[in-house]
Formats: sequence, structure tokens, C-alpha cells
Amino acid sequence: MKGISISICRVKPDTANPTIVTFAHDMSSFGYFQRGTVREMVTFFARTFLKRTPHGKRQRVAHEEYLCHCYVRVDGLGACFVADKEYPARVAFTRLSRLLE
Repeated sequence: MKGISISICRVKPDTANPTIVTFAHDMSSFGYFQRGTVREMVTFFARTFLKRTPHGKRQRVAHEEYLCHCYVRVDGLGACFVADKEYPARVAFTRLSRLLE
């Protein structure tokens, strides 16, 4: 049960990609040469999945052995939490809700 990344973004319907406001990555479980690639992959996931999440909704997207938990508030502020499949969904969405408050 491990979280990999949390990203907070501003999602506007008229722009192509959401703007990343801040992020935090934990790359300690990856090798030195894999960290850059994993960081780019997680950033891509956050932008893509938050862009496709309707305002005021939550969604979970599976990719290989990871789950991306996405939540976009009605005002357009969104967050994406990437964790392994063992991480409970309720805990992930509660974390995102409190983070966006």
C-alpha cells in the first residue's frame, strides 16, 4: 500500500491541458535511471485524466499495477493521486478532498 504521486491542477474547460499548481512525488521505490521516466508518466496521467474528469466528479483509472484517483471540484480545482492497487479508494478520495480544501 504505497502512494506514488499527488498533483494539484487548475482545470479549465477552454484550455488543452490542466495547469499543474503543485505536485509531490515519492520515487524511492524506483531505480535511479527509472525515476525521470516515472515522473513524466505520472505528470502525463495527472493532466490527461483530470482533463477528462467532469467538474464535480471523481474517477479511478487503472494502469498496469497502479490506480489513478482523480477528483475535480466544481470550481475547476482538481487533484490526482497515483497509488498501487492495494491502496483503498475511500482513503485516497478522502485525502484528495481534504487536500483541495
